[in-house]
Amino acid sequence: MEYLDLGIIIGSFSLDGTLKLKSLTNHPEKRYQKGKKVFLFNSKTNEMTQLSVVAYRTSGQFDLVKVVEIDTKEKADELRGNLLKVEKDINDLEEGHYFFSDLVGCEISDENNNVLGVVSQVEEFPSAITLRVRRKGDKDFFVPFLNEFITSVDVSKKKIYIKVMEGML
Repeated sequence: MEYLDLGIIIGSFSLDGTLKLKSLTNHPEKRYQKGKKVFLFNSKTNEMTQLSVVAYRTSGQFDLVKVVEIDTKEKADELRGNLLKVEKDINDLEEGHYFFSDLVGCEISDENNNVLGVVSQVEEFPSAITLRVRRKGDKDFFVPFLNEFITSVDVSKKKIYIKVMEGML
């Protein structure tokens, strides 16, 4: 089973054990619906523990998540630095959308099938989601993940084809 990172626990929010998280997901309101199962990944023991979501809300830049299994501030504080994850489910995606983790490692080619590099990171800028492409022996370049630049994506073959615009490389 593959998992997606939802957030890093940075401590407790209240006496009832509500977790305070630095969010790593685009759709927290969907991920933390009441009754949903999430997984606590303990980085020290490499163990995964299933948790049941009771409530979710945001506070500034943080996600606040209450789960059944953690009921005190002390228990929540002990989990500082660990990750909350969710099972990766392709059915969660709309057509033409991709998990960032599936795009990393994809080979980038131009319209003439010349390999230009490999996606090393997916970055979110205010203007667009952008692929950082690592090249051998040259500096990285960026490709906005927009229809004007992306001609096709095949995550099963780890291939992305782009239109190269002047100044991109």
